Amino acid sequence: VPGFVPTDLTAGLPEPAVAMLRAGECLPGGVTAAAVAQAVLFLLSDRAAGITGQALVVDAGASA
Repeated sequence: VPGFVPTDLTAGLPEPAVAMLRAGECLPGGVTAAAVAQAVLFLLSDRAAGITGQALVVDAGASA
């Protein structure tokens, strides 16, 4: 489950809206599309073979 990810689609959001969406992030830099992609690649890899039925949250600590 990703947190706010800046993309071309979200580029038009007003800054106050972006600030509100990112307010709970604990890690500097927030979430990038690359970070979400890395999480997906991990889940598709053999290293994640024992992981089933889980939600992997990639939200820069916003849900912590």
